[in-house]
Amino acid sequence: MSRLPSRILILLALVLPAPLAQATGALAVVVNARCGVAVMTRNEVINIFFGRYRQFFNGREALPVDLVDDHPVRGQFYRRLVGKDLAEVNAYWSRQIFSGRLQALPKVSTPDEAIKWIAAQPCGIGFIEQAKADARFNIVYELAP
Repeated sequence: MSRLPSRILILLALVLPAPLAQATGALAVVVNARCGVAVMTRNEVINIFFGRYRQFFNGREALPVDLVDDHPVRGQFYRRLVGKDLAEVNAYWSRQIFSGRLQALPKVSTPDEAIKWIAAQPCGIGFIEQAKADARFNIVYELAP
């Protein structure tokens, strides 16, 4: 009977999708290193990802990217950043879009696509696994598990 939990853990490791496993580590908000932004406060990150700020403090246009709605890393990000689940975040965006106040952030399907997108935009900003941040990016805010 004591071997049962380890067998269950092995089975879960085999059947859980890779993105869910990736979502358990530290996440980082990164900005393209060419943008000149080295650090951000939690409130600044929230304001960028909720469409309230469109520029960084240096006056350059912020170009945020999000993951698709059903990606588990997206759920982890918003839960860690604002303590809200995706239904609440999506409801916020629905109200903003319906009222005409804001347009939705561009979305990509995978964290690897987000990395490519941020690297390609002069002031791209997004969230990725902290371990995947390289010299192309400045880690401006960290979100621990």
